[in-house]
Amino acid sequence: MKRIMAKAMQLRCQFGGGQRKVLNGMTAASTLAELQEAIFLLTDVPVHVQKIMSGFPPKELDISKTDAVLPDIALRSGDTLIIEENNENKPKIISAEIKEESANKTKLLLPKLVRKVVPADNSCLFASLSFVILSDTSFSDDVRQLAASCILQDPETYNEAFLGKSNADYVDWLCKKEHWGGAIELNVLSRHYEVEINVADIQSGRIDRFGEDAHYKNRVFLLYDGIHYDALAMEENGAIAQTTFPTSDHNKQIEALQVAEECKKQRQFTDLAGFTLRCLICNTPLKGQTQAQEHAKQTQHMNFGEV
Repeated sequence: MKRIMAKAMQLRCQFGGGQRKVLNGMTAASTLAELQEAIFLLTDVPVHVQKIMSGFPPKELDISKTDAVLPDIALRSGDTLIIEENNENKPKIISAEIKEESANKTKLLLPKLVRKVVPADNSCLFASLSFVILSDTSFSDDVRQLAASCILQDPETYNEAFLGKSNADYVDWLCKKEHWGGAIELNVLSRHYEVEINVADIQSGRIDRFGEDAHYKNRVFLLYDGIHYDALAMEENGAIAQTTFPTSDHNKQIEALQVAEECKKQRQFTDLAGFTLRCLICNTPLKGQTQAQEHAKQTQHMNFGEV
């Protein structure tokens, strides 16, 4: 209750050679850890190398107590934070020789976050979550049915105002495999599995976090290209080594954004506002997600192809 009633704080960040941006979402009840995460998402400066200064002349903040609330570290609404990278905390780059074993040269690959592509069959969201949570895409139908069951069992939360249609109608709609899952299902399944679901959006370069207010201990990652979801997993020496990560590990969010950025450079996304579609049932030409949704509402046609 205190967090809900806490007064909002207006903060600005100066970083990257003079860039200034408003830092939203902070209140007098926000902790230093929450501030550092928000700074990372705004500036791309990783938490472990952040140097935060405020005041005039600028004075470095004590960031040793991450559970301290912002007023306790002398921050006030209206302050401008100067964000720099602390080079002393950056990892040292160490050159390494590749050792030769029995005349065969083997280079061990460092663990990295990679894209795990799932089928584009209208169940990509459920297949991706099946992979990162249950370690196997084959449970996608079960995950879809689980989401439908959770919605059906809680008609008070998932009411017509929330769903855009009656609870029963929405559940019937969701159970049909030709329909896609989205933000509603991400919220539902985050609550059920008690895990924060982070979705890296390729086009916008942002991370949408489902379940972030619940303070779950673990998070998983998905990649979204505008119409399709894939899983993100840690790969080590060519094999998937890990799909669930502690929420305290902010470096994985950096890696997820790096994967999204690389995909964006390769134009591996769909511009929902500008892409051209054709209804594969009646051949009506359409432009963008809005026209496609309106056409589906009027005709019940749900099968589209990108032109």
